Amino acid sequence: MGERKHFLDWLRVIAFFLLILFHVGLLYVSWGYNLKSERISTDLEYAMNLLSPWRLALLFFISGVASRFLVARLGAGGFAKDRLRRLLPVLLLGMLVINPVQVYVEVLDKGVFEDGYLDFWFGPYLRNGYYPYRMTPAWDHLWFLLYLLVYAMALAAVLSARRAAEARAIGPLWLVVVPGAWLVASDLLVSEVHPATLGFFYDWANHIRWIGVYFAGAICGSQQGFWDLLRVRRRTLALTSAALLIAHLASMALDFGIPWDSIVFNALSGLYGWSVILTLCGYAAEHWNRPSRALSYLNEAILPVYVFHQPVMLVLAYNLFPLRLPVPVEVALLILGTGVGSFLGYEIFARRTRVLRFLFGLRQLPAYPPARTSGDGQPTLTSNPSGPASPTS
Repeated sequence: MGERKHFLDWLRVIAFFLLILFHVGLLYVSWGYNLKSERISTDLEYAMNLLSPWRLALLFFISGVASRFLVARLGAGGFAKDRLRRLLPVLLLGMLVINPVQVYVEVLDKGVFEDGYLDFWFGPYLRNGYYPYRMTPAWDHLWFLLYLLVYAMALAAVLSARRAAEARAIGPLWLVVVPGAWLVASDLLVSEVHPATLGFFYDWANHIRWIGVYFAGAICGSQQGFWDLLRVRRRTLALTSAALLIAHLASMALDFGIPWDSIVFNALSGLYGWSVILTLCGYAAEHWNRPSRALSYLNEAILPVYVFHQPVMLVLAYNLFPLRLPVPVEVALLILGTGVGSFLGYEIFARRTRVLRFLFGLRQLPAYPPARTSGDGQPTLTSNPSGPASPTS
């Protein structure tokens, strides 16, 4: 399988930070979300469409690559156990303990609940359902972890049944073309046949989209020729992405007066999204493929930060909106406050004890070996207790 691809760790960290910006943006556009500012900007939707076609696809793709490396190291059965241990506790913790905060803010904002938080948490929230369109306990933004867990179990089953799959080489051009075609087809399926719902049991069109991207990452992970091609052709890929972006934005802005406008828009969206993923991987492979202490820290912090970010942001938004601050100031406070609050959640709660590390899906820190004594009976350290923890996979 080769060495760890550190550039994908950097891309994953960046993608999760972009998620904070994207969710702040959702407060100010016409698309559905938990809370809405009164100062909606449809122009902002153009900027949001710079990210929408590729931000989630990139995360599923990178997760697929990382999963393939873990299978190579742990075996299919060990990988399945590792994913269950890492993802299921944090998903349940988020649904039962962390997400109630953001749902409470939402029901307060909509005026359908007026009592205290504990009354809401132990009452309607944990009793599964408070108002018709909201099922509780809610996974909300943690849907990504649920979908990822299920896809990981599917990958473990496939690789367990096909032990020789890793040794089979695939032409890198196929790996460039086929996942892009899959993303285009699935985007059309979601837009034209069955809209995305994020309701796990009836979100089949979205499952087709994301499991395809995830498995594409798992297949590409072991194909060094694919990564070499992206690195060598990164400038061509960047120019292609720029051209597809212009066409994608034009298809959103212009009314061509033809019955298949939406088909053109979503086909361009899929092509642009996959092209950006290839471009980012090519440039990152060339410039960022090295470990660092900062990457080790961020790699571990990113899952708890992801879990905390939306509740922190929605609580801030609920309290900032009535102040009617200038929009740039309000947005800056939301971005800064969400980032700081999420990292404080990681530092204060997630990383401090073995129990909390387990609940937040973090690896347990290795126990230090017993001190050895020197000839004069004084203890000597056999390891550096202040050294960095291993990055998470």
